[in-house]
Amino acid sequence: MTDVATSVTAAPPTRSSLRANLALLVVSVTLALAALEIGARILLPAPLPWRYPQLGYRPDPDLIFSFAPDQHGFSADKEVVINERGMRGPIVEYARSAGTLRLLFLGDSIGFGYGVRDDEVTAARVAASLDHHGIRNEVINTAVPSYNMRQEVTLLERDGIRYKPDWVVVCVCWNDLADKSRVRVDDHGQLTDDPTATEPLSVRLSESPFGYAARNVLKESRALYGGLEGWRALMSLRTPDPQTVFRTNVLEGHDTPLIAAGWNDIATLLQRLKDLGDREQFRPVLVAFPIPIAVAQPFAKSSYPARLQELAAREGIPVLDLTPAFRASYHGHESLFIPYDGDHPNAAGHEIAAQEITRFLTADPQRIHG
Repeated sequence: MTDVATSVTAAPPTRSSLRANLALLVVSVTLALAALEIGARILLPAPLPWRYPQLGYRPDPDLIFSFAPDQHGFSADKEVVINERGMRGPIVEYARSAGTLRLLFLGDSIGFGYGVRDDEVTAARVAASLDHHGIRNEVINTAVPSYNMRQEVTLLERDGIRYKPDWVVVCVCWNDLADKSRVRVDDHGQLTDDPTATEPLSVRLSESPFGYAARNVLKESRALYGGLEGWRALMSLRTPDPQTVFRTNVLEGHDTPLIAAGWNDIATLLQRLKDLGDREQFRPVLVAFPIPIAVAQPFAKSSYPARLQELAAREGIPVLDLTPAFRASYHGHESLFIPYDGDHPNAAGHEIAAQEITRFLTADPQRIHG
């Protein structure tokens, strides 16, 4: 008896079954992405959007660059008005008010208050705190993002002394060591290290209203933005940028030629600051804002702020090291600093700084009444 092989040919899939499989795939992928986004929103903080236009600069013969006056723009997503003198907030008259303590703040983007509202900036919080203590005061915030101490002291010598302050509060950051002599203002009012370089189309688009809108749409997805930040961090470990290398060398106490030159410059500038204070009858105080990573973990060999304290002591200038106060309130990066940002305090960080400055000023009646 012979077996008869019977072959059965499978029927080709129908259009309806293909559509069903495709729909199942789409639903599965959508649910997976939604679950990923939900998880990212639980674990990751929301980044600050950047609204257009960000604040712009103009060239300055003495300071290299300064804010363009009379402008209305944004610091990240916070609305800011730069007055006719190139400073944040309303004009303060040069003439003193009788019986009023006058403070003038110098600094970079930290003293300026990058990414926080006008009423959340350290200078504004100090004014409010002194008001609470019944101390009449006037506060002038001359801080400009990207300034180093050389620019700050030069600004004080040229413009700041016209306010005749009682105290000059210098908000110091680790990158005050950096040289800014190569920085220039480009045709769009932004800072660049190479103004002669041809600007690619991608950069022009990224600095346009469309570019800002596109980035902000991207930031709406916590998972996507977190993934990109993770990728950037990985690439930075493999090929760190010059600023990361500089900061690491500061934290690890390496006395590289750039860092040694920076500290030598600060030593000279502190002497200038002290001499100017003696001549113009104001008292300086340095406020050392911490590096966020150094709040989370100590760096025993770091030259900042230890070297700053050593140099200031030579001139008899007090230094407020904010690191202990920040550590006492630290519960993760976002508790005191702007998310995904390696330097800038949030409103809570500014409040801590203001309370420490107020505590210093009110600890001795002679600091208030001269």
